[in-house]
Amino acid sequence: MKFRSSEKGQALIVVAFGAVALIGFVALAIDGGRAFEDKRHAQNAADTAALAGSLAYQRSENIITSAQARATSNGYDDNGTSNDVTITVSNIAAGSGICPGNAAGKEINVDIVTTIDATFGRVLGRNTLTSAVTATTHACDPIVVDPFNGAAVAGVNPGPDCAFDSGNSNAAHWTLKDGGIFSNGCAFSKNNDSVSLDPGECVETIEAASNFTCMQPYQTSSAIPWPTGVAALMPDNPCDGTPGDVGLPQGSGYTFSNGVYCISDMDALDKKDVTLNNATLYVTDLDFTLKFAGGGGFNGTPSTSGPYAGYYMIVAFNSANPCPAFNAHGVQTMVLRGNSGGTFSGTILAPSACVDIRGNGEPSGIDTQLIGYNVSSNGNGEIYIKYSPNPDLMTPIDPSITLEK
Repeated sequence: MKFRSSEKGQALIVVAFGAVALIGFVALAIDGGRAFEDKRHAQNAADTAALAGSLAYQRSENIITSAQARATSNGYDDNGTSNDVTITVSNIAAGSGICPGNAAGKEINVDIVTTIDATFGRVLGRNTLTSAVTATTHACDPIVVDPFNGAAVAGVNPGPDCAFDSGNSNAAHWTLKDGGIFSNGCAFSKNNDSVSLDPGECVETIEAASNFTCMQPYQTSSAIPWPTGVAALMPDNPCDGTPGDVGLPQGSGYTFSNGVYCISDMDALDKKDVTLNNATLYVTDLDFTLKFAGGGGFNGTPSTSGPYAGYYMIVAFNSANPCPAFNAHGVQTMVLRGNSGGTFSGTILAPSACVDIRGNGEPSGIDTQLIGYNVSSNGNGEIYIKYSPNPDLMTPIDPSITLEK
């Protein structure tokens, strides 16, 4: 007797397995598409909720309430079943570098976890689909910034020579109050005792810094482009003959009151007692050597109103021929000595000049912000400078909101 095997049952098994695979592909296509769409919608909701929280901060409203209200309006009400919404608010510290101008602010994080029912995925034992998204915004405060970050002394020489040099004499000593040092290149101090800084003040440089008690070297984001960025700091020239100029002639005296004076012959002021009373010197001279050896010096107060308020002296910017060293010739140099008179206040903006200070006494000294191409000391005296910010040099930065990705 012969028996023949039947293959009809095998075909049924193959069809069954094929059906399961087909359902799996359908589940992947349909449920996967739904999960993708749900996640995309949740991400948009998280983004807008975080932005709403930042806007609430700028408006002095409740951050969490505003963020949750926006999430709810988009279908995520934090019900603990189909969705969970977590809103976290943390402080952005001033000086952290997160906000423009190192301003303070708030960081708002919105996390949304969603759960949706599966359709065909149930056949494969997958009853729900879960996704998680997050969004972060930074709400930054408005701020007014000093281009030199609050430095009492600033050198704009981009290098290779250091824009600030404390001097090689062990007797030379700088005391800076309420402000630090900014160098658009490198900065050098003879030793850690050569420059005294207030607590919290520092030396910020674009290149290297040597022998300061507080140093922040290689801060390349703070670099001021030479010469364009420096030129942008210069106030309008009141002495160039354009309509509306307010510059007054230099005259033959050494006392200047109630105005802006065009100084075309800076050497004429050497060894003289120069006194300002509510006035500003705008120096158009591109070649001078002011040493005050044997007497004389600067005294008095700057203009108190108008576009030159707060400036004691502005020296014309000579980008083609900046001063390479304090003893150079044919450039702009000022050597201020211990016998160079009393005190003065107001900003000195001399971005292509060498300013060498040989001592001015302590505690009376210079109440200023001193800005030169190179700032140095090649003497052995006591140098005392108290930072006095100039509003005209400040740059306002508006409040901002950014969505981080």
